[in-house]
Amino acid sequence: MELKDIKTLITSGTIILAVGLYLIFNEPKQEAEQVDSPAITEQNISYTITPELAMDKTGKQLVDVKFLNANDGDTFNVEIEGEKERVRLLMIDTPEMNYNKGEPMPYAEEAKTRTTELLEKADSVQLLFDKGPETDNYDRLLAYAFVDNISLHEVLLSEGLAAVRYVNKPNDTLEKELLEIQQQAEQKKLNIWAHDNYLQRDGFHPEEVSK
Repeated sequence: MELKDIKTLITSGTIILAVGLYLIFNEPKQEAEQVDSPAITEQNISYTITPELAMDKTGKQLVDVKFLNANDGDTFNVEIEGEKERVRLLMIDTPEMNYNKGEPMPYAEEAKTRTTELLEKADSVQLLFDKGPETDNYDRLLAYAFVDNISLHEVLLSEGLAAVRYVNKPNDTLEKELLEIQQQAEQKKLNIWAHDNYLQRDGFHPEEVSK
C-alpha cells in the first residue's frame, strides 16, 4: 500500500468518526411534556350526588362561601358574609394530620392536598346543611360541600381518601349514596382501602399500614 493510500484511509476514517460523534452528541433533545392533573370538572366522570339531588332530599338551599384554607381533608375554613367559619364535612372522615406528636396519619396529607386543590381552584364553593343541627360541639359548621356543582364528599370517597363515619340522625339524609360510593373505592382497594384493617370501628390504625 502506498503512502498516499494510507493518508486517504486516515482522512476518511477521521471524517466518518467526526460525523458519528456529531450525530451522537447533537441529537435534538425532546422536551418533557408536563401534564397537569385535570380539575374534577374536566374529567369524564358521572357523579351521583348532584346539588339538585341533595337539595331535594334535604329540603335545604346551597350557601355560597369563600374558601380560606384546610386543616384536614374533612375540615376547612371559609368566609360567609364576612365571618370566618370552620366547616366539618358531614358523615365522612379522613385520616388526621396531627396524630402522633404532630405526625400525620397515612393518607392524611393526600386527603388534605386533594381538598385544598379542589377548593382553591373552584369558581364556586357552596355548602348545604342537612335536616339536623348545623353545628357540632366545637361550633364547626356541619355540611355537605359542592365544588363547581360537584360533591366534595363524593370525590374524596371515590378516590379512597375518606370513609363514611359519624353518622347521626337526622343529619344522615345522603348516607345511602355515600356508602355506595365508598363501596366502589373499597372494591378497587384505593388508598386507605389498600391496607387491611387500617380503618376499624374505632377509627384509623396507622400501625396496620406499616406492617
